[in-house]
Amino acid sequence: MEQHAVPTPPEVPTPPADEATPPVGEPTRPAASGGAWVRDLLEVLLVAVVLYALIWTCIETVRVDGDSMQNTLQSGDFLIASKISYFFGNPARGDIVILNPPHQCDATSADYVKRVVGLPGDSIEIDAAANPAELLVQPGSTGPWDRVGEPYLPDAWLQGPEFSISGTADAVNRVLHIPAGDYFVMGDNRNASCDSRFFGLVARNRILAKAILRIWPLSSFGGLGAGPTLVTTSTPTPLPAGSSVGGLVLVAAPLRRRRRSPRDLACLTRSDPPLT
Repeated sequence: MEQHAVPTPPEVPTPPADEATPPVGEPTRPAASGGAWVRDLLEVLLVAVVLYALIWTCIETVRVDGDSMQNTLQSGDFLIASKISYFFGNPARGDIVILNPPHQCDATSADYVKRVVGLPGDSIEIDAAANPAELLVQPGSTGPWDRVGEPYLPDAWLQGPEFSISGTADAVNRVLHIPAGDYFVMGDNRNASCDSRFFGLVARNRILAKAILRIWPLSSFGGLGAGPTLVTTSTPTPLPAGSSVGGLVLVAAPLRRRRRSPRDLACLTRSDPPLT
């Protein structure tokens, strides 16, 4: 007798126990109260305020107004400056800093933007006999002297004039020792910058923040370029006689032939780039 396959009806799956239909009459979860969204909104606003306060404590935005830091910074640049960088450390050579100068170069009370070139304990000298002028440094006032290589300078710079502000230190053709807690700062555009050549050393508590990033214009967005390098050079031979200016010991270096120019005194009347 011929065999035939007889189809069987499909089995109806049984739903798992945990997917069982809730019994009729079980109470439903109550809807959220009308004031819940207000509480959520307040929580979001509180978090936003805390984050804003934290960010404002750590960083700030500054606008460069002036040309004393060309070509590193241009007038109109917007920068991000870190106010927390120096909570845990001190300024380093080459840092671009926002500072409150000990003497204003004009009638404003604006902060300045400068580059740190001399650190506490260093001995420095501006060699005005070189062509162009050179910045010499003896780190920690021990060992060999170094010439500060500065690839960011826009052009050859003239030596600054003799300082005319009482209490400031003269580092032109003299060896200047920087005491603890003070810094020597200069603008990259040396021929148009009022800096430590004019208002003297800057105390640590006057350095407010470290510029770390350019955010405007967008075409120049990014870091602020390479810093200085130290190149070993010959050691100046200071004379034994010394003098004190503003509590700083100055030792006269050998007499050098000074280059004179009508621009020597120009910086005394130039205004420094304020930051707003």
